[in-house]
Amino acid sequence: SKKKYIEGYRRWLEMMNYVQTSINYGPTRLTHFLDFMEAQGVEELGQITGSKVQQFFEELSKRKSQITGEVLSLATLRNYLTTINRFARYLRQTGEGNIEVPVKFKGQHKPAIEVLTKLEIDRLYTACDDSLLGIRDRALLAVFYGCGARRNEGAHLEVRDILPDKNLLYIRQGKGYKERYVPMVGRVKRDMLTYVTTARPMMSTAESKEYFFIGMTGKPLSKSGLYERYKNLKKKADITKPGGLHMLRHSIATHLLISGMGLSEIAKFLGHRSLESTQIYTHLKDAL
Repeated sequence: SKKKYIEGYRRWLEMMNYVQTSINYGPTRLTHFLDFMEAQGVEELGQITGSKVQQFFEELSKRKSQITGEVLSLATLRNYLTTINRFARYLRQTGEGNIEVPVKFKGQHKPAIEVLTKLEIDRLYTACDDSLLGIRDRALLAVFYGCGARRNEGAHLEVRDILPDKNLLYIRQGKGYKERYVPMVGRVKRDMLTYVTTARPMMSTAESKEYFFIGMTGKPLSKSGLYERYKNLKKKADITKPGGLHMLRHSIATHLLISGMGLSEIAKFLGHRSLESTQIYTHLKDAL
């Protein structure tokens, strides 16, 4: 039964498009949690009470790291809490049951979100040269900034998802497998079509298949490959703010809000399920 829950949770994380680190380490943390419950004599899911969950975190807070020899850090405890909360959500969504997680950590907060200014975005575009990779870089900016795509969405993008006749980009690999269409106009459309019609054909091989982003050898670019290219572009543009491709998504959302677009429209553009996720940008626009 324990193995069934762990494997089911892993598959759910993959289906929901969580980042690879969550898929790799989440099941391990869940195993520690279920092992503890088993040691407490818990034989069924319904026997996991809120007090037993609290006992687990009390025990965890005293545990020492095998690497440092020190007690586990607050960041590690928060990672465990995230895993258990996601497990509870998995159980609810799959109809397997429910567990109460009455645990919170004082001072718990999300890391600050970095946003690029419009001037910094212009510097990224200026850093793109006229080489094949430079043309691809402009397409990269078009997808992740101009269309606000997530990293996973961009990595799974296919050539057939570019719909120039409709001025739309089809996002097939959205979070939670929720598809959407995103406007593709002006510079965004021009840069994507230039890449598809000029640079990509010169790099394409049989291995490329329909993948939109490919490398010089024709192989599809991985998520890490796309990040490395963006990191190189930031360096050329002399931008030192920390952050990956998701920074471009945060930036376009903030810029759209500043330009007067409503929260509900931005939520649809980004593929958010609720306005709660989109409201973070109301706090970011004043920083620009």
